[in-house]
Amino acid sequence: MSSRRFSENPSNTRGYDRGFRGRGRASWSSQGRGASTLNTGNRRLENIASVSRSSGVEKDGDALKNHKTQEEYREFIQGKLDSFWKSPPSTEQQTRDAQENLLILIRKLREGIVASKRNDAFGVEVCETSLYIATLFNHPKQLSSILPYFIPHPSDSTAEVLSQQSYSMCAIFIALINQLILGYPSQTLYRQSIHSIPDLLLRRSSKSYRWISSLSTSLWANNFSKSEQLTRRSSITSLLDELLPDSLSAHLTDLSLSSHSSQSNHDIARKAFSHAVDMLRVKIRNSAWNIIRSSYRELSCNANSETRDWLNRSLSLTVAHSEDICDSSLDIWLKEKSAAGHIRSKEGVEGRWVFCKK
Repeated sequence: MSSRRFSENPSNTRGYDRGFRGRGRASWSSQGRGASTLNTGNRRLENIASVSRSSGVEKDGDALKNHKTQEEYREFIQGKLDSFWKSPPSTEQQTRDAQENLLILIRKLREGIVASKRNDAFGVEVCETSLYIATLFNHPKQLSSILPYFIPHPSDSTAEVLSQQSYSMCAIFIALINQLILGYPSQTLYRQSIHSIPDLLLRRSSKSYRWISSLSTSLWANNFSKSEQLTRRSSITSLLDELLPDSLSAHLTDLSLSSHSSQSNHDIARKAFSHAVDMLRVKIRNSAWNIIRSSYRELSCNANSETRDWLNRSLSLTVAHSEDICDSSLDIWLKEKSAAGHIRSKEGVEGRWVFCKK
């Protein structure tokens, strides 16, 4: 782990975090975790001060700089996460509030680790969990503050990068995919990042490097069919086996977390990677649709037509985690675009659509 990054001033996040302070806390506590069920220890952790906000002035303002408190707080957060996965909130607003509250808790812990200059495996796990959760919750602002932890700085020498790097390759690749998503269609930040990773850390001959290199090239060239193939299950399953070896579970078990939590982290890493790929497919789909919409006057989508197959590939409407073509997804997509005023069905001709020009 980079000691340079972990010596950063956690107050740099003050501007972003102000917008989320206090939101969602009441509704999340009501999700089966009312005040009457919280023991004294949990109440203390629930209200623990943020290092960046207290600056050591508030009572217990430096509590999260203590390593033991950090480990207790990590277990506390894991309990919140487990409850969220097992019993999700019932409404969209409650879900957003719960997610934002969880992100606040993880950010507070990460700030404490940064402030205490903790550079061990525990700090690595917390940062990786932050990345996975922010990815699964589709939170661009949180991701923007986390991604720099996983990418070497261009000024770092190869020796510095290799001595500091402790993150799993899966986490690094999730960070790279998120850079492709956040910058899309620009790849400036992604290219700077991939070039800053030395060959000794990411072999240019490796399957994982060839995959992301081919993916970025296909995105740059608007080769949507190629992008769809690269993001199918058959492509990412074997890739994940390379990026998430079984040894990672043993590495996580060495931490203070329980074996159950360690296994959960292994699973959540896979889910975060797959989710990031899915979100990239959404970007590809919308971009492809805009090009198709501006290039054609009509579409003929009769059953078993070649056009249907072409649209499924170009719009990445194949199921990302299955080899099957989800043909009904194309019909749903066309109906949604018809409702949005992009296309209309041609009267008297089944399966034919006319584009409504902008």
